[in-house]
Amino acid sequence: MTIKSEFINRTKELEYIENEYSKGDFRFVSLIGRRRLGKTRFIGKFLEEKQKYCYILVPELNGPDVRMEVAKSLHESFGISFLGLPSWDEIFENLFSFSYEERLIVVFDEFQRFSRIDNSIFSYLQKYIDMSALNSKLFLMVSGSSIGMMHQIFEYASPLYGRRTGQMFFDAFRFSALSDWFPDFPLDMGVYIYSIYGGAPKYLEEVESSVLQDNINTLLSGTSVLYNEPEVLLKTELRENNTYFNILKNIASGIVRSSEIAESSGIKSTSIDYYLSILINDLDLVRKEVPVCDKESSRKAVYRINDNFFRFWFRFMYPAISELEIGSYERTLKKIDAELDTFTAPVFEDICKQFLMEVNRNNLLPFVFERIGRQWGKFKGEPGKNTYEIDLAAINSSTKQILLAECKWNKQKIGSDVITSLLNKAKYVNWYSRERREYFAVFSRSGFTSGAQSLAKERGVLLFDMEDIGRVIN
Repeated sequence: MTIKSEFINRTKELEYIENEYSKGDFRFVSLIGRRRLGKTRFIGKFLEEKQKYCYILVPELNGPDVRMEVAKSLHESFGISFLGLPSWDEIFENLFSFSYEERLIVVFDEFQRFSRIDNSIFSYLQKYIDMSALNSKLFLMVSGSSIGMMHQIFEYASPLYGRRTGQMFFDAFRFSALSDWFPDFPLDMGVYIYSIYGGAPKYLEEVESSVLQDNINTLLSGTSVLYNEPEVLLKTELRENNTYFNILKNIASGIVRSSEIAESSGIKSTSIDYYLSILINDLDLVRKEVPVCDKESSRKAVYRINDNFFRFWFRFMYPAISELEIGSYERTLKKIDAELDTFTAPVFEDICKQFLMEVNRNNLLPFVFERIGRQWGKFKGEPGKNTYEIDLAAINSSTKQILLAECKWNKQKIGSDVITSLLNKAKYVNWYSRERREYFAVFSRSGFTSGAQSLAKERGVLLFDMEDIGRVIN
């Protein structure tokens, strides 16, 4: 039986928004984050004990109908009256005038919809902020899940540029939050859950069993609310959604370079950057990675799905959707069973990255690093060898120090060969090669052989197992 709190792990965000509210003067705060991250629940938590507030989910209506709905909500919440169908000018004039006398909260959820419905609202809002903010006690919060559109609303050329007094970005929960959601789960079970469901609260709410197979069976059944979640979200947010489906399916299958993604998806190589930009900047579903020791402009860039549940869905469910539709699960279940540990390994790397970031914040490493990520490149001067990969590299450019780490999601204990391989691959990392100071670490799901422990002690290699990870990030 899982135990879930109604409101988990947004303490810092609540402290921030309550502090802004307590200032008593005009405040204009934006809350941006993709769908299913709990923004609306967060707003509800903030409003719980407030007296004067008006929450408005921007409806998908035409401009006049939206104005009528907003005017109706303001009347019901604050008693502000309007004659007939008011203009935005009249709505904001009345609202700001009313806010001179007492503290009011107005929340516009899915604020980016105004860009499609009636973007004149932004100019009218700018006008009354500039005219009335000094005398107003209005606390205005706007929330949006279309990240690119929300950023455009506040960019330099927008009427609202420079008018916000604060902003918040909602990310998915990190692995450490799962100890609050599932306090009775073993740590390795938590890793599997995180690799499948990710850190979106809406997805984690659907974990109903402490038996992993039961949860997977539920996902594959048409009764699960997550069964077609990625499909619904993409069709809601995007035109040409079939193109994006192909891109995500190919990335999930291991095709990660832009030219290869374009070819496999049937897209012109000159167009792929546009589609990837939408998935990265507007939806936060894909991320671009370059070797951490390279410049951002590196031509070695690869692309990864940024949401674990989308990665699971496109890896296992979407390719088998015809079979799943008729209730045939066996082939998909066998595929998941055979590939789940391989699928989970990159997520374990991400958890180890979160571990290192946490100990870095607490100054528990030999040095404080500035950047951390994956590292890869070519074996220069080694005939017959292609490329090397190192799971994590953490660097401090000013002090020329580097930590290189391998992360192994193996069911067997890690032997000395992994340490030897890591030490060998370090020679090919072309980053301050002659000047740097090196440190090494190996993470293991299942611990280390005595040979690995002896070599690690001899070479000064840090060893971390699941208990170490649990102590730090849980």
